[in-house]
Amino acid sequence: MESNISSYENLIQEKILEKGNEGISQQELAKSVGLSTRELSMIVKRLIEKKVIVKRTVKENGKSVVKLFAAKSSSINNDIYINLDTVKEIPCFSCKLLYKCNNGAHVNPGSCGKLSEWILYLVG
Repeated sequence: MESNISSYENLIQEKILEKGNEGISQQELAKSVGLSTRELSMIVKRLIEKKVIVKRTVKENGKSVVKLFAAKSSSINNDIYINLDTVKEIPCFSCKLLYKCNNGAHVNPGSCGKLSEWILYLVG
């Protein structure tokens, strides 16, 4: 069932992307993908939470209409690559007290000498 939902998510994303700046209403989208509006609403909610699509109210023939649009940074199968070399240098990740460290705790970032030294080294 989960793979079925994800295939519908991809199909819905494609349909919304095809409409571009025009957008598409949920009723029109439900007809084009063959889902009930209830089923579509659940998938649309999930895609909005993932920030893949957005819902906007637009004026059309003098009436307010809610339409779905692709989020600006949205693209299907978008891979993100992050260089983690600088993260390895953060002293927290090699600290034996990391699991105890927390704001308001006895061990915290605000009173950590190693972290302070590292930050001063970076800005110095």
